Amino acid sequence: MSETVTQLPTTSQDILNLAAASLSAAPDLSDVERTARSRTVIRGAMEFQPAGPAQTILASLILGHHLAIMDGFRDLACLTLTPAEAARARMVTVAQTRLVLQMLRELRIERVEALTRAAAEAGEPTPGPAADAAYDGPMVKFLSAHTETLAALENTDPLNPAAAGQAREALSKALRPAPAASPGQGNSAARPVTGSREQRRAMKKRNGGFKRHA
Repeated sequence: MSETVTQLPTTSQDILNLAAASLSAAPDLSDVERTARSRTVIRGAMEFQPAGPAQTILASLILGHHLAIMDGFRDLACLTLTPAEAARARMVTVAQTRLVLQMLRELRIERVEALTRAAAEAGEPTPGPAADAAYDGPMVKFLSAHTETLAALENTDPLNPAAAGQAREALSKALRPAPAASPGQGNSAARPVTGSREQRRAMKKRNGGFKRHA
């Protein structure tokens, strides 16, 4: 995992390592769980191929909120809530889920703008609308999982343990391994945009361009 992190610029490495350490520091976690949580944060954030500190911060925040929501559902599934407590839990979780969806949109916008800035600095045409499959994979997984969870929460009565368990299962899909890359895509993962023209050209050639979604 450390080899993956070293692909990032130093500032981004520091951000991601701090996020992983913070999110795995809960006192109720065992050493094994703490190690697994740290790896989950790093692997999950790196799937977004963050190109620079801004994208690394957003990716880390997405993973942090995602795991916090999952932990909340895990705890709720073990409790017997009063109607008022269940309604409150539902309201808080809806707000958290909407926040993750907004951060996913912000990450997509920042990624498009970073690639556009890199092209402008290199005196090259703005990238076209072709999709970046390696990046869109985790983006689609997280968007789908949180959209599904939000729809379920908005169309349910006050949250109960069964609903919490179902929502946690939906969110867990975003952290499951993506399908193996097809031949020719195996080395497409995450060399971030940095200052050099060669690296900008390599990223542009690999990614083509990105769809900007609201």
